[in-house]
Amino acid sequence: MDVWELNSDGRRQTMLSGACLVTGLVLAISMREYGESGSNMHAGFLLGAVLTLVGAASLAVSGSQRVVVDPRSRTIAIHDHRLVGHSMRRIAFSDIAQVQIAFLQTRSKTVLQYFLQLRLRSGEDYALFAPSRIYPGAADPAVVNGWKTRLEEILGMTGAASNAG
Repeated sequence: MDVWELNSDGRRQTMLSGACLVTGLVLAISMREYGESGSNMHAGFLLGAVLTLVGAASLAVSGSQRVVVDPRSRTIAIHDHRLVGHSMRRIAFSDIAQVQIAFLQTRSKTVLQYFLQLRLRSGEDYALFAPSRIYPGAADPAVVNGWKTRLEEILGMTGAASNAG
């Protein structure tokens, strides 16, 4: 089998973070002399301040992620590249007990993004194609189910063993 590599869309994530930061700065600066508490100008200033903080924080952690499933070395390598540094984690096929489909949803039960969750033999759950990253197709359950099927084939898992749980 060939090496399977999937990359997150780091540029899109950075652009969204930057837009949030710029919008927040424009609101906060333009409404900095908001007058009395409780006014619309005060609310605009506070919204700008919150957007600025959220934009700055998400920009600091934004970046790209590359997941490489290598059947030859029997490992999954996860490379995270952020504005402030990078990290890598390697998971051996033998450490994976189960592959599950998980999802990120709102309180109103609207699913925002699907991802794979690995249950490791140590009991740890690890989010693969993490919800904090933007992966093409992650909003489509059929695409993510295809990822699960492909990963299970590479790992040599049977459908019954990987769906239990």
